[in-house]
Formats: sequence, C-alpha cells, structure tokens
Amino acid sequence: MRCWGCGTEASGGDLCPACGELEPFPAATDHFSIFGLPRKLGVDLELLERRFYALSRRFHPDFYQMKSAGSRSVSLENSARLNQAYRTLRDSVTRVEYLLELEGLPAGTPSNPPSELFEEILELQDARQEYRATRNPELRERLESAYRDLAARKTALEEELHGLFGEWDRLPPGAMNGREAQRKLLERMRGILAIRAYLRTVIRDIAEDVEGP
Repeated sequence: MRCWGCGTEASGGDLCPACGELEPFPAATDHFSIFGLPRKLGVDLELLERRFYALSRRFHPDFYQMKSAGSRSVSLENSARLNQAYRTLRDSVTRVEYLLELEGLPAGTPSNPPSELFEEILELQDARQEYRATRNPELRERLESAYRDLAARKTALEEELHGLFGEWDRLPPGAMNGREAQRKLLERMRGILAIRAYLRTVIRDIAEDVEGP
C-alpha cells in the first residue's frame, strides 16, 4: 500500500519509512492478519495477548498527540480495530463464528428450534407458560431439571465444537478436495453453533422464569 501522507510504499499498521505517519490497516485486513496469525482456530492465547499489548502501545493515541491530525485519526481507528479483533479471537466461540463469517457462512441465530429439539422445546414452552400462571412446585422442579439437562447438552456441544478445531487446522489449503473438506467442516461447526445458540436462549428463559417473582 501507499502512505496516505507522502505516497511512499508503506506497510499497513506501521509507520511510513519516509515521513513517519502512522498507516491504517487495509480495509480487507481480517482479525487474524492484524495479529500476524494464520486463519486457524487453535490460537496460542499467550501469544495473542503479547501481540495485543505490543500493538496497543504502538497505536495508543497518547503517542500521537503531537503528530498530524491524520496520524491521530489513524491511531484511533487502528486501536478500535485492534480491540475488536482481540475480543473476537480470545474467545473460542466468537473465534469460530468469525471464521464462518470470513468463509461466507455466518452462524446467525435460528428463529425456530432445530428439528431435533422442536417437540421438546414446545413442551418446555407450555410448561413455562403454565408455571408463570400457577407457580406450581412440581412444574418448577421440572423446569429446573430441564435447565440442568440443557446446560449439560450445551457444554457437550461446546466440547464437540472445540474437538473440530484441530480438524480445521490440519486441513490442506488451496486444493479442490481441501476446499470441499473445509466446506463440510464449516457446515458441521455452523450446525453446532445453531443448536448451541438456541439452547442458550432457552436456558436463559427458564432461568428467568424460575428466578423471577
């Protein structure tokens, strides 16, 4: 890329070697690239943290108070992008959600229960509605039991999801068969996230019913 200040060839996120102005990240720079990481799901969190603090010092607005208005603006923009990237990559679930987005398969949140949960969720909705109206102790016990069961299933899904990270990281890039395998694995992770998202919502709703007035 070219420096916005003098037009000299410069690296995004660094100082221009000719005029010293701070350069912005190119618009297409993803969160992994900001930290110089490959697009993998197994991230060394200690390395991520070290690079985050090093880049935070590089971009901190206090260091650009006496610089040009352009550099001050870039320092704020780079700091914001850095913080967003760090928040996303340090958490395993948001990391895989972001990877899906990069690969054109955003996870999203299902508006209807997944097919394998449909009847069970409908029954729980009826029980929740009746409990809110009656405060029946037996219904409360049923909802509390359902809460524990769904929480355990959510944990199991997260463990299954984490187990796929190594498979993704070992896939060969580029080749047609590699791309097909990547697509299938991304679809599996997307399906797990969809079920997890719905379970998370139901777990939250049950907790509100049981703990509410």
